[in-house]
Amino acid sequence: MFEDEELEALIDEYCCQTQEELAESLRVTQATVSKRLKAAGYIQKQGNWVPHELKPRDVETRFSMSEMLLERHKKKSYLHRIVTYGIL
Repeated sequence: MFEDEELEALIDEYCCQTQEELAESLRVTQATVSKRLKAAGYIQKQGNWVPHELKPRDVETRFSMSEMLLERHKKKSYLHRIVTYGIL
């Protein structure tokens, strides 16, 4: 039997693998991989395996990106956006 760390290492290496590919690499059935992924909290989004719950570093990244986008929005006035889009 394989350890969850092995599964996570394979996902970290290449997150676009199918359950069948993961099962082949680990020499187990696809059903076993499916159960372990679900138990570990992984879901597939746009072909990538990602944790359902965000890791603290992912939360920080999203927060800082949101702050940056908000600051960028505040710097450009409403009139500037109208004039810029009107020219295009």
